[in-house]
Amino acid sequence: MRPSEDQFKQIEALCRAMPVSRMVDYGVPRDLAERAHQQVRAGAPWDAVLEELGRDQEACARAEEDPVRARDAWHAAAACLVFAQMAFNADGGRKRALYREMTRCFGRFAALSEFRVSGIEVPHRGGALFGWHFHACSDALGAVIVFGGMSGWSTAYRTMAEALCRRGLDCLLVDGPGQGNSRIEGGVFADADVTAGFSRFVDLVVAPGRPVGIWGNSFGGLFAALTAVRDRRIAACCINGSPARPQIPPYRTVQEQLAALFGVGEAAELAGVLPSLVFDGERAPLACPTLVLEGGADPVVALGEQRSFLTGNCHPLSRVETWPDGEHTIYNHAAARNELAAAWFADALRPPAT
Repeated sequence: MRPSEDQFKQIEALCRAMPVSRMVDYGVPRDLAERAHQQVRAGAPWDAVLEELGRDQEACARAEEDPVRARDAWHAAAACLVFAQMAFNADGGRKRALYREMTRCFGRFAALSEFRVSGIEVPHRGGALFGWHFHACSDALGAVIVFGGMSGWSTAYRTMAEALCRRGLDCLLVDGPGQGNSRIEGGVFADADVTAGFSRFVDLVVAPGRPVGIWGNSFGGLFAALTAVRDRRIAACCINGSPARPQIPPYRTVQEQLAALFGVGEAAELAGVLPSLVFDGERAPLACPTLVLEGGADPVVALGEQRSFLTGNCHPLSRVETWPDGEHTIYNHAAARNELAAAWFADALRPPAT
């Protein structure tokens, strides 16, 4: 049956928010991502399509005797389920169930991972924060904390973690306040002091001679910058596709995601909170090495807008890296983005020569 006009608008909104390039970046095989878009545009429900693809990948993983192929299938299953739950912005029963299935599949991937992966659970304000610790080696040069924004949470960034591990750096893929399992299972939401939550992950890995970096993607880039300003234990910061001045967006879907992040009924309730989360380099600049990643085809953050994150920052390693055709958070150049950022963190966190 042909979709109604309202259904067509919803389908197009979902496909714009979750393009094939983003799906591939997060770990969905390209052929499955393209199939999902085709089926959804034909009228099938987004969550049902991605859930079925995830189940198919889980079946492949269970039947696979080769551990590497099984690992990749488990990850593909988890990635499909990440996108299945994105059909829902509020934390209803369907979203929670899909997210729990995704976590289960990612756990099966983690058991077969190229690098040792352990789960993270940190008490915070009466709840808990969750994540995944990718261990590079016994004598890692340092650790980098990586996270997303309003909808792309910890498990989406496996390839970033592995790029960092190959450079000798541990990586913590985390869900901060208002994100992923920290919200759905831990009951912790973002607020004006959201940086305190991210600093809890710094507590886990900081040690003498073990520097810590932070890498925030999309709206999480703002959280990374604010955390690095307030927590001087952070020795390097990467900001990828983030506004410096958060505002209530004009789009209903994004408003719902923002409201869910902060645990309020509607985004309008955040008018008194968002001003406290503005990055102001004139008043409180980033002092550590800072890498800003920007894309010329980013529909969310205008080209040049992120340069304000470098206001007042004079570190010689700080710079802006631009992909002229880069989409939001550089989905369409994921491998190059990961390699560049991982190499930069290795330089920024390397102990000074004696």
